[in-house]
Amino acid sequence: MNANLDTLPQPRLREGALTDDDRMLYLMDEISRGARRAYDARISKIGLNQTQWRIIGQLLREPLLTQAGIAKRLELESATIGQAVAGLCGRGLIERRRAKTDGRAWQLILTEELDRLLPQLREAADGLHRILWRKATRDEKRTLLDILVRIASNLDQSRTDAE
Repeated sequence: MNANLDTLPQPRLREGALTDDDRMLYLMDEISRGARRAYDARISKIGLNQTQWRIIGQLLREPLLTQAGIAKRLELESATIGQAVAGLCGRGLIERRRAKTDGRAWQLILTEELDRLLPQLREAADGLHRILWRKATRDEKRTLLDILVRIASNLDQSRTDAE
């Protein structure tokens, strides 16, 4: 291998191939993956895996979602969700019941046992937030949240337009 590869001239075509918009998307992806890994490490100490804590988080946000709805939101296979739900049920953190509106669907209900675990989940999240938001002001965080909400809305709208 040539040690001088980084001194080779780059074709002009590559100049500007990656824009700041591209870099922002890459950064958002890297931050998301890194934050999930860091939270995983914290949560594994209380016996939850990434899929399980993501299911709990989704149910906290949208308590009426069915198991299939969660699989769709998290973009995971139904078998993966099913295994994670079985583990959560086994620990008594959620209950699986047939949905009233559709007897084929599973409604997932958070339990009081989960409520006892929430302070530990909150503590793990807060510890991660202290690291992620170090040196960020409240106004900067508010601005970033506003921008991210707008980006998410634009993406949702583009999906709707495409359908």
